[in-house]
Amino acid sequence: MPHSNTLAQRPPVYYIGHAGVPLLFGEDETIVIARENLRAIGEEILSLEPRPKAIIAFSGHFEAGEIHGPGTIEVNVKEQTHIQHDFVGDFHDTHPHVYKYEWDHQDAPKLGSEIWRYLKENGLKAKRVERGVDHGVWVPFKVMFPPERPLDIPLIQVSTFHGYDLESQIKLGEVFESLREEGYLILGSGMAVHSFSSIEEIKNAPTKDERVLVKKKVLQETRNFDNFIREAVVENDPAARKKALLALESRYEFKRSHPTVEHFTPLLVAAGAAGEARVEPLGVDIISPGMSFLNVRFS
Repeated sequence: MPHSNTLAQRPPVYYIGHAGVPLLFGEDETIVIARENLRAIGEEILSLEPRPKAIIAFSGHFEAGEIHGPGTIEVNVKEQTHIQHDFVGDFHDTHPHVYKYEWDHQDAPKLGSEIWRYLKENGLKAKRVERGVDHGVWVPFKVMFPPERPLDIPLIQVSTFHGYDLESQIKLGEVFESLREEGYLILGSGMAVHSFSSIEEIKNAPTKDERVLVKKKVLQETRNFDNFIREAVVENDPAARKKALLALESRYEFKRSHPTVEHFTPLLVAAGAAGEARVEPLGVDIISPGMSFLNVRFS
């Protein structure tokens, strides 16, 4: 992809904790703070000068499919994408209105095809696909860009790699780093800790006293791994940051925090795309048992 329009200042890279659909209506303290944190990031993005050409989003709910084989990246090129009501829970009885949510946005199929060609030119297997916008994007974006301050920047969805090779995700981000010179804003959307199995462990404790103990244990594991990520990600040197992030996999809390890795890998892509960066966690520090809502800016 040509670099004739190199920006004087590259857009930042972001990693956000996208939460779930309760982010849109929940009123407990954690959710309220998470909304406020994301809304501030949305304001920051809308205030960037020069304006980003497009947002390239990597979501914890968009891994490349096994059908295309290992080492393949998928790029969404669908026009007029619908939003997917792909919620973990069943809200039909408790909050049926969530299935009526919409989110106005600008698709960018032509730019998506440019990204697809760029990936192939850089030696990656890449496929163009047509899919909707998963809740790892539209739920936090609906908060970040409310109707009175809508997102007026095109959106391109790109998958992470399928599977558990964490280093490959950082290398993927490194491929995208040069696109920042073209004005593309890179955003990874996941959760720094994402463990429904730990939450279920709390729920399934046989007595109230045991639930208290299990909840305390899970909360400590969540805090520990959130701290480990913060320590690793704030490395300014890309090689040191990469080493520190990959070392997290060997910690006991890693598997507890990520029984599956799809919510962790967007952080690795973002970190790879950041290059040499000033790194700063954003907003109020919040966790809940089995979940971290960490947001990070690489600038």
